Amino acid sequence: MHISLRIAFALALACAVPPAAAQARLAPPTADSGLVGFDDDGLRIHSPDRRKQLKIRGYVSADFRTLLSDTSDGMTNSLAIKRSRVSLDANLNPWLAFRLLFDVGPSSGTSPMQDAFVDVGLGGTWWLRAGKQKTPVGLERYMSISAQLLPDRSLASNLNASRDVGVLLTGSFARQHLDLSLGVFDGAPDGSGTQDIDPNDDKDFTYRLWFKPVKRKVDGVEQGFGVAFNGSTGIERSPALAGARLPSFKTPAQLTWFNYAEAAGVRATGRHTRNGLFSYFHDGAFGAMAEWFSNTQVVSRAGNTATVGTGGWMANVQYSLTGERSAQEGLLPKSGFDPAKGGWGAWQIGARAARVDIADGAFPTFADPAVAAHGALEIGVGLNWYITRQTKIQLAYEHTTFDGGAKIGNRKAERYVLLRWQAYF
Repeated sequence: MHISLRIAFALALACAVPPAAAQARLAPPTADSGLVGFDDDGLRIHSPDRRKQLKIRGYVSADFRTLLSDTSDGMTNSLAIKRSRVSLDANLNPWLAFRLLFDVGPSSGTSPMQDAFVDVGLGGTWWLRAGKQKTPVGLERYMSISAQLLPDRSLASNLNASRDVGVLLTGSFARQHLDLSLGVFDGAPDGSGTQDIDPNDDKDFTYRLWFKPVKRKVDGVEQGFGVAFNGSTGIERSPALAGARLPSFKTPAQLTWFNYAEAAGVRATGRHTRNGLFSYFHDGAFGAMAEWFSNTQVVSRAGNTATVGTGGWMANVQYSLTGERSAQEGLLPKSGFDPAKGGWGAWQIGARAARVDIADGAFPTFADPAVAAHGALEIGVGLNWYITRQTKIQLAYEHTTFDGGAKIGNRKAERYVLLRWQAYF
Protein backbone atom coordinates (compact mmCIF):
# COMPACT_ATOMS: atom_id res chain seq x y z
CA MET A 1 0.00 0.00 0.00
CA HIS A 2 2.80 2.42 0.88
CA ILE A 3 4.41 1.82 -2.53
CA SER A 4 1.13 2.60 -4.27
CA LEU A 5 0.83 5.88 -2.36
CA ARG A 6 4.36 6.90 -3.28
CA ILE A 7 3.78 6.13 -6.95
CA ALA A 8 0.51 8.05 -6.91
CA PHE A 9 2.28 11.04 -5.35
CA ALA A 10 5.05 10.92 -7.97
CA LEU A 11 2.53 10.83 -10.79
CA ALA A 12 0.51 13.66 -9.28
CA LEU A 13 3.63 15.78 -9.00
CA ALA A 14 4.61 15.04 -12.60
CA CYS A 15 1.18 15.94 -13.93
CA ALA A 16 0.85 19.14 -11.93
CA VAL A 17 2.03 21.07 -14.99
CA PRO A 18 -0.79 21.03 -17.56
CA PRO A 19 0.01 19.77 -21.08
CA ALA A 20 0.73 22.65 -23.43
CA ALA A 21 1.86 22.94 -27.00
CA ALA A 22 5.28 21.52 -26.09
CA GLN A 23 6.56 18.98 -28.58
CA ALA A 24 6.79 15.43 -27.26
CA ARG A 25 10.29 13.98 -27.27
CA LEU A 26 9.93 11.61 -30.22
CA ALA A 27 9.55 12.15 -33.95
CA PRO A 28 9.44 15.97 -34.15
CA PRO A 29 7.45 17.17 -37.15
CA THR A 30 9.33 18.28 -40.25
CA ALA A 31 8.65 20.67 -43.08
CA ASP A 32 8.43 18.07 -45.86
CA SER A 33 6.44 19.24 -48.85
CA GLY A 34 4.71 15.85 -49.19
CA LEU A 35 2.87 13.57 -46.80
CA VAL A 36 5.56 10.89 -47.14
CA GLY A 37 9.30 11.50 -46.83
CA PHE A 38 12.38 9.27 -46.74
CA ASP A 39 15.87 10.51 -45.88
CA ASP A 40 18.70 10.05 -43.37
CA ASP A 41 16.22 10.26 -40.50
CA GLY A 42 14.02 7.39 -41.68
CA LEU A 43 10.68 6.95 -43.41
CA ARG A 44 8.11 9.56 -42.30
CA ILE A 45 4.38 9.65 -42.89
CA HIS A 46 2.46 12.84 -42.02
CA SER A 47 -1.19 13.64 -41.62
CA PRO A 48 -2.41 16.50 -43.87
CA ASP A 49 -2.54 18.92 -40.92
CA ARG A 50 0.98 17.93 -39.71
CA ARG A 51 -0.33 17.14 -36.22
CA LYS A 52 0.34 13.41 -36.62
CA GLN A 53 3.52 11.75 -37.80
CA LEU A 54 4.90 8.21 -37.95
CA LYS A 55 8.63 7.50 -38.29
CA ILE A 56 9.89 4.06 -39.28
CA ARG A 57 13.56 3.36 -38.71
CA GLY A 58 15.74 0.26 -38.73
CA TYR A 59 19.12 -0.97 -37.52
CA VAL A 60 21.21 -4.05 -38.31
CA SER A 61 24.73 -5.09 -37.28
CA ALA A 62 26.81 -8.10 -38.30
CA ASP A 63 29.91 -9.31 -36.45
CA PHE A 64 32.99 -11.38 -37.05
CA ARG A 65 34.47 -12.22 -33.67
CA THR A 66 37.38 -14.33 -32.52
CA LEU A 67 39.23 -15.02 -29.29
CA LEU A 68 42.98 -15.03 -29.80
CA SER A 69 43.23 -16.65 -26.36
CA ASP A 70 40.76 -19.37 -27.40
CA THR A 71 41.41 -22.81 -25.89
CA SER A 72 38.36 -24.34 -24.24
CA ASP A 73 36.45 -21.16 -23.39
CA GLY A 74 33.17 -22.19 -25.00
CA MET A 75 33.22 -19.48 -27.69
CA THR A 76 33.58 -20.28 -31.38
CA ASN A 77 35.01 -17.95 -33.99
CA SER A 78 31.92 -16.86 -35.84
CA LEU A 79 30.05 -14.60 -38.20
CA ALA A 80 26.80 -13.52 -36.59
CA ILE A 81 23.98 -11.03 -36.76
CA LYS A 82 24.37 -9.15 -33.49
CA ARG A 83 21.21 -7.02 -33.73
CA SER A 84 18.40 -6.35 -36.17
CA ARG A 85 15.78 -3.93 -34.92
CA VAL A 86 12.92 -1.79 -36.15
CA SER A 87 11.56 1.29 -34.37
CA LEU A 88 8.21 3.01 -34.75
CA ASP A 89 8.10 6.59 -33.42
CA ALA A 90 4.77 8.36 -33.64
CA ASN A 91 3.37 11.77 -32.74
CA LEU A 92 -0.34 11.54 -32.03
CA ASN A 93 -0.66 15.30 -31.46
CA PRO A 94 1.73 18.15 -30.53
CA TRP A 95 2.19 16.90 -26.95
CA LEU A 96 1.77 13.10 -27.11
CA ALA A 97 4.11 10.54 -28.72
CA PHE A 98 5.11 6.90 -28.36
CA ARG A 99 7.92 4.55 -29.37
CA LEU A 100 8.10 0.84 -30.09
CA LEU A 101 11.56 -0.69 -30.60
CA PHE A 102 11.69 -4.42 -31.18
CA ASP A 103 14.01 -7.14 -32.43
CA VAL A 104 13.20 -8.82 -35.71
CA GLY A 105 16.06 -11.30 -35.48
CA PRO A 106 18.43 -12.82 -32.91
CA SER A 107 19.03 -10.77 -29.79
CA SER A 108 21.03 -11.04 -26.59
CA GLY A 109 17.99 -9.92 -24.63
CA THR A 110 15.19 -12.05 -23.20
CA SER A 111 12.36 -10.10 -24.78
CA PRO A 112 11.98 -9.01 -28.42
CA MET A 113 10.42 -5.71 -27.26
CA GLN A 114 13.24 -3.36 -26.25
CA ASP A 115 11.35 -0.06 -25.89
CA ALA A 116 7.63 0.46 -25.45
CA PHE A 117 6.79 3.84 -23.95
CA VAL A 118 4.63 6.93 -24.20
CA ASP A 119 5.95 10.51 -23.95
CA VAL A 120 3.76 13.37 -22.75
CA GLY A 121 4.86 17.00 -23.10
CA LEU A 122 4.07 18.94 -19.92
CA GLY A 123 4.94 22.44 -21.09
CA GLY A 124 8.27 24.12 -21.65
CA THR A 125 11.14 21.65 -21.32
CA TRP A 126 9.27 19.19 -19.06
CA TRP A 127 8.05 15.81 -20.22
CA LEU A 128 6.86 12.51 -18.77
CA ARG A 129 7.79 9.06 -20.10
CA ALA A 130 5.95 5.87 -19.06
CA GLY A 131 6.69 2.30 -20.13
CA LYS A 132 9.69 0.09 -20.87
CA GLN A 133 12.73 2.31 -21.40
CA LYS A 134 16.36 2.99 -20.53
CA THR A 135 16.78 4.32 -17.02
CA PRO A 136 18.66 7.58 -16.26
CA VAL A 137 21.49 5.69 -14.53
CA GLY A 138 24.72 5.60 -16.53
CA LEU A 139 25.73 7.39 -19.73
CA GLU A 140 27.23 4.46 -21.64
CA ARG A 141 24.03 2.42 -21.19
CA TYR A 142 21.91 5.44 -22.07
CA MET A 143 23.71 5.99 -25.38
CA SER A 144 22.57 4.05 -28.43
CA ILE A 145 24.67 1.01 -29.24
CA SER A 146 25.16 2.47 -32.73
CA ALA A 147 26.98 5.46 -31.17
CA GLN A 148 29.47 3.51 -29.04
CA LEU A 149 33.17 4.23 -29.55
CA LEU A 150 34.04 0.51 -29.48
CA PRO A 151 31.51 -2.00 -30.82
CA ASP A 152 30.18 -3.07 -27.42
CA ARG A 153 29.88 -1.40 -24.04
CA SER A 154 32.58 -1.64 -21.38
CA LEU A 155 32.88 -3.81 -18.27
CA ALA A 156 31.49 -0.92 -16.21
CA SER A 157 28.12 -1.20 -17.95
CA ASN A 158 27.65 -4.43 -15.98
CA LEU A 159 26.87 -2.23 -12.98
CA ASN A 160 23.47 -1.03 -14.15
CA ALA A 161 20.46 -2.47 -15.94
CA SER A 162 19.78 -2.40 -19.66
CA ARG A 163 16.13 -1.36 -19.45
CA ASP A 164 13.31 -1.22 -16.92
CA VAL A 165 9.59 -0.53 -16.77
CA GLY A 166 8.50 2.65 -15.01
CA VAL A 167 7.68 6.35 -15.10
CA LEU A 168 10.29 9.07 -15.64
CA LEU A 169 9.90 12.83 -15.25
CA THR A 170 12.54 15.01 -16.95
CA GLY A 171 12.98 18.76 -17.22
CA SER A 172 15.58 21.45 -17.82
CA PHE A 173 16.62 24.61 -15.98
CA ALA A 174 19.03 27.49 -16.54
CA ARG A 175 18.53 27.71 -20.31
CA GLN A 176 18.90 23.93 -20.61
CA HIS A 177 22.30 23.87 -18.92
CA LEU A 178 20.86 21.76 -16.06
CA ASP A 179 18.68 18.66 -16.51
CA LEU A 180 16.82 16.82 -13.76
CA SER A 181 15.32 13.33 -14.09
CA LEU A 182 13.30 11.53 -11.40
CA GLY A 183 11.77 8.09 -11.88
CA VAL A 184 9.94 5.16 -10.32
CA PHE A 185 10.80 1.76 -11.85
CA ASP A 186 10.06 -1.91 -11.21
CA GLY A 187 13.74 -2.56 -10.49
CA ALA A 188 15.87 -4.70 -12.83
CA PRO A 189 19.08 -6.49 -11.78
CA ASP A 190 22.54 -5.26 -12.75
CA GLY A 191 24.32 -6.66 -15.76
CA SER A 192 22.31 -6.88 -18.97
CA GLY A 193 19.18 -7.07 -16.85
CA THR A 194 15.85 -6.21 -18.41
CA GLN A 195 12.34 -7.29 -17.52
CA ASP A 196 8.73 -6.94 -18.59
CA ILE A 197 6.98 -8.26 -15.45
CA ASP A 198 7.88 -7.28 -11.89
CA PRO A 199 7.85 -10.30 -9.51
CA ASN A 200 7.57 -8.22 -6.30
CA ASP A 201 5.84 -5.14 -4.90
CA ASP A 202 8.97 -3.08 -4.20
CA LYS A 203 10.11 -0.39 -6.64
CA ASP A 204 13.31 1.46 -7.49
CA PHE A 205 13.59 5.24 -7.22
CA THR A 206 16.05 6.77 -9.71
CA TYR A 207 17.57 10.21 -10.23
CA ARG A 208 19.96 12.05 -12.51
CA LEU A 209 21.23 15.61 -12.09
CA TRP A 210 23.06 16.59 -15.27
CA PHE A 211 25.12 19.80 -15.49
CA LYS A 212 26.01 21.10 -18.97
CA PRO A 213 28.03 24.27 -18.26
CA VAL A 214 29.61 24.32 -21.74
CA LYS A 215 27.26 23.51 -24.60
CA ARG A 216 27.50 24.69 -28.18
CA LYS A 217 26.32 23.51 -31.56
CA VAL A 218 28.62 23.94 -34.56
CA ASP A 219 27.83 22.63 -38.05
CA GLY A 220 24.90 20.67 -36.62
CA VAL A 221 27.09 18.89 -34.01
CA GLU A 222 26.68 19.49 -30.27
CA GLN A 223 29.94 19.74 -28.32
CA GLY A 224 31.03 20.87 -24.87
CA PHE A 225 31.49 19.60 -21.34
CA GLY A 226 29.05 17.93 -18.98
CA VAL A 227 28.96 16.10 -15.66
CA ALA A 228 26.14 14.22 -13.95
CA PHE A 229 25.31 12.53 -10.67
CA ASN A 230 22.93 9.59 -10.96
CA GLY A 231 21.72 6.59 -9.04
CA SER A 232 18.90 4.39 -7.81
CA THR A 233 17.73 2.63 -4.67
CA GLY A 234 15.11 -0.01 -3.97
CA ILE A 235 14.43 -3.41 -2.44
CA GLU A 236 15.35 -6.43 -4.55
CA ARG A 237 13.76 -9.71 -3.52
CA SER A 238 13.58 -13.19 -5.04
CA PRO A 239 10.04 -14.56 -4.70
CA ALA A 240 9.45 -18.25 -5.33
CA LEU A 241 9.78 -19.20 -9.01
CA ALA A 242 11.16 -15.74 -9.86
CA GLY A 243 14.84 -16.71 -9.96
CA ALA A 244 17.66 -15.29 -7.88
CA ARG A 245 17.33 -11.75 -9.37
CA LEU A 246 21.09 -11.35 -9.17
CA PRO A 247 23.48 -10.22 -11.91
CA SER A 248 26.06 -12.07 -13.92
CA PHE A 249 28.90 -9.97 -15.31
CA LYS A 250 30.25 -10.51 -18.82
CA THR A 251 33.48 -9.70 -20.65
CA PRO A 252 33.59 -7.80 -23.97
CA ALA A 253 33.42 -11.24 -25.65
CA GLN A 254 30.19 -11.86 -23.70
CA LEU A 255 31.66 -14.64 -21.56
CA THR A 256 30.60 -14.71 -17.90
CA TRP A 257 33.40 -13.83 -15.49
CA PHE A 258 31.36 -13.33 -12.30
CA ASN A 259 28.07 -14.70 -11.02
CA TYR A 260 26.57 -15.57 -7.69
CA ALA A 261 26.15 -19.20 -6.61
CA GLU A 262 22.46 -19.28 -7.48
CA ALA A 263 22.41 -23.09 -7.72
CA ALA A 264 23.52 -23.18 -4.07
CA GLY A 265 20.58 -21.01 -3.02
CA VAL A 266 22.00 -17.46 -3.11
CA ARG A 267 19.21 -14.90 -3.52
CA ALA A 268 18.69 -11.14 -3.52
CA THR A 269 16.90 -10.34 -0.26
CA GLY A 270 17.22 -6.63 0.45
CA ARG A 271 18.22 -3.15 -0.59
CA HIS A 272 19.93 -2.61 -3.92
CA THR A 273 21.61 0.79 -4.37
CA ARG A 274 23.52 2.29 -7.28
CA ASN A 275 25.51 5.53 -7.13
CA GLY A 276 27.26 6.91 -10.17
CA LEU A 277 29.03 9.84 -11.74
CA PHE A 278 29.77 10.48 -15.40
CA SER A 279 31.45 13.22 -17.39
CA TYR A 280 32.31 13.96 -21.01
CA PHE A 281 34.18 16.51 -23.10
CA HIS A 282 34.02 17.15 -26.86
CA ASP A 283 36.00 19.85 -28.64
CA GLY A 284 36.87 19.80 -32.32
CA ALA A 285 38.04 16.35 -33.40
CA PHE A 286 38.77 15.23 -29.81
CA GLY A 287 36.41 13.64 -27.32
CA ALA A 288 36.55 11.87 -23.95
CA MET A 289 34.12 10.25 -21.54
CA ALA A 290 34.36 8.69 -18.07
CA GLU A 291 32.02 6.93 -15.63
CA TRP A 292 32.25 5.69 -12.05
CA PHE A 293 29.88 3.39 -10.14
CA SER A 294 29.54 2.13 -6.57
CA ASN A 295 26.77 -0.42 -5.94
CA THR A 296 25.57 -2.48 -2.99
CA GLN A 297 23.19 -5.46 -2.88
CA VAL A 298 21.87 -7.44 0.10
CA VAL A 299 22.15 -11.19 -0.58
CA SER A 300 21.36 -14.28 1.48
CA ARG A 301 22.18 -17.97 1.53
CA ALA A 302 21.00 -20.54 4.06
CA GLY A 303 20.55 -17.98 6.83
CA ASN A 304 23.72 -16.01 6.02
CA THR A 305 23.07 -12.41 4.92
CA ALA A 306 25.53 -9.78 3.73
CA THR A 307 25.66 -6.49 1.87
CA VAL A 308 27.98 -7.05 -1.09
CA GLY A 309 29.59 -4.06 -2.75
CA THR A 310 30.68 -3.76 -6.37
CA GLY A 311 32.55 -0.84 -7.87
CA GLY A 312 33.76 0.10 -11.31
CA TRP A 313 34.86 2.78 -13.73
CA MET A 314 35.48 3.35 -17.42
CA ALA A 315 37.22 6.02 -19.47
CA ASN A 316 37.65 6.49 -23.19
CA VAL A 317 39.24 8.94 -25.60
CA GLN A 318 38.54 9.45 -29.30
CA TYR A 319 39.95 11.43 -32.19
CA SER A 320 38.68 12.02 -35.73
CA LEU A 321 41.49 11.45 -38.22
CA THR A 322 39.56 13.20 -40.98
CA GLY A 323 38.72 16.31 -38.96
CA GLU A 324 35.03 15.78 -38.19
CA ARG A 325 33.73 17.15 -34.92
CA SER A 326 33.55 14.66 -32.05
CA ALA A 327 30.12 14.06 -30.46
CA GLN A 328 28.32 11.54 -28.28
CA GLU A 329 26.18 10.55 -31.26
CA GLY A 330 29.26 9.65 -33.33
CA LEU A 331 30.74 11.39 -36.36
CA LEU A 332 28.93 13.22 -39.13
CA PRO A 333 31.14 12.61 -42.21
CA LYS A 334 32.07 15.68 -44.22
CA SER A 335 31.64 13.56 -47.34
CA GLY A 336 30.27 10.08 -47.91
CA PHE A 337 32.16 7.20 -49.49
CA ASP A 338 32.58 8.06 -53.17
CA PRO A 339 36.12 7.33 -54.47
CA ALA A 340 35.31 8.81 -57.88
CA LYS A 341 34.83 12.17 -56.19
CA GLY A 342 37.54 11.73 -53.57
CA GLY A 343 35.13 10.90 -50.76
CA TRP A 344 36.28 8.28 -48.25
CA GLY A 345 33.90 8.90 -45.37
CA ALA A 346 35.16 9.64 -41.85
CA TRP A 347 37.85 7.82 -39.86
CA GLN A 348 38.12 7.74 -36.08
CA ILE A 349 40.45 6.10 -33.56
CA GLY A 350 39.65 5.41 -29.93
CA ALA A 351 40.89 3.75 -26.76
CA ARG A 352 39.10 2.60 -23.62
CA ALA A 353 39.93 1.25 -20.18
CA ALA A 354 37.48 -0.14 -17.63
CA ARG A 355 37.56 -2.04 -14.36
CA VAL A 356 35.06 -3.75 -12.05
CA ASP A 357 35.79 -5.10 -8.55
CA ILE A 358 33.69 -7.35 -6.31
CA ALA A 359 33.98 -6.93 -2.53
CA ASP A 360 35.72 -9.74 -0.65
CA GLY A 361 32.53 -10.34 1.35
CA ALA A 362 31.02 -12.10 -1.67
CA PHE A 363 33.50 -14.99 -1.41
CA PRO A 364 33.21 -17.90 -0.78
CA THR A 365 29.73 -17.93 0.78
CA PHE A 366 27.85 -16.20 -2.03
CA ALA A 367 30.17 -16.71 -5.02
CA ASP A 368 32.57 -19.55 -5.86
CA PRO A 369 36.11 -18.13 -6.16
CA ALA A 370 37.09 -21.07 -8.40
CA VAL A 371 34.87 -19.78 -11.21
CA ALA A 372 33.93 -16.20 -10.25
CA ALA A 373 36.70 -13.59 -10.42
CA HIS A 374 37.21 -10.89 -7.77
CA GLY A 375 37.79 -8.26 -10.45
CA ALA A 376 38.47 -7.61 -14.13
CA LEU A 377 40.42 -4.98 -16.07
CA GLU A 378 39.69 -4.25 -19.73
CA ILE A 379 41.87 -2.28 -22.15
CA GLY A 380 40.73 -1.81 -25.73
CA VAL A 381 41.55 0.10 -28.91
CA GLY A 382 39.45 0.61 -31.99
CA LEU A 383 39.27 2.03 -35.50
CA ASN A 384 35.95 3.26 -36.89
CA TRP A 385 35.16 3.95 -40.53
CA TYR A 386 32.00 5.96 -41.13
CA ILE A 387 31.31 5.09 -44.76
CA THR A 388 28.23 7.32 -44.64
CA ARG A 389 26.23 8.88 -41.85
CA GLN A 390 24.21 5.65 -41.60
CA THR A 391 26.88 3.01 -42.23
CA LYS A 392 29.88 2.23 -40.06
CA ILE A 393 32.56 -0.45 -39.87
CA GLN A 394 34.33 -0.96 -36.53
CA LEU A 395 37.47 -2.96 -35.78
CA ALA A 396 38.41 -3.43 -32.12
CA TYR A 397 40.91 -5.33 -30.01
CA GLU A 398 40.23 -5.82 -26.29
CA HIS A 399 42.48 -7.36 -23.64
CA THR A 400 40.88 -8.35 -20.32
CA THR A 401 42.71 -9.65 -17.26
CA PHE A 402 41.21 -11.09 -14.08
CA ASP A 403 41.90 -11.28 -10.36
CA GLY A 404 41.12 -14.86 -9.36
CA GLY A 405 38.36 -16.79 -11.10
CA ALA A 406 40.27 -20.07 -11.38
CA LYS A 407 40.91 -23.05 -9.11
CA ILE A 408 44.52 -21.92 -8.84
CA GLY A 409 45.58 -18.32 -9.47
CA ASN A 410 43.92 -16.06 -12.00
CA ARG A 411 41.60 -16.84 -14.85
CA LYS A 412 43.32 -16.78 -18.24
CA ALA A 413 43.42 -13.34 -19.87
CA GLU A 414 40.97 -12.75 -22.70
CA ARG A 415 42.27 -11.36 -26.02
CA TYR A 416 39.35 -10.54 -28.26
CA VAL A 417 39.04 -9.17 -31.81
CA LEU A 418 35.74 -7.94 -33.20
CA LEU A 419 34.88 -6.61 -36.64
CA ARG A 420 31.40 -5.09 -36.90
CA TRP A 421 29.45 -3.70 -39.83
CA GLN A 422 26.34 -1.74 -38.95
CA ALA A 423 23.79 0.21 -40.92
CA TYR A 424 20.66 2.10 -39.96
CA PHE A 425 18.13 4.44 -41.46
